[in-house]
Amino acid sequence: MWTYEKRLEYPVKIKNPSPALAKIIISQLGGPNTEKRSNG
Repeated sequence: MWTYEKRLEYPVKIKNPSPALAKIIISQLGGPNTEKRSNG
């Protein structure tokens, strides 16, 4: 069996973590259920 691990091609260092900004970015890129919603 294969295990798929979702990773970026290069490491990203976050200096100032901001939950509010992260929420906005995730909503723009599509959340974890993007494929499920778009196929429906």
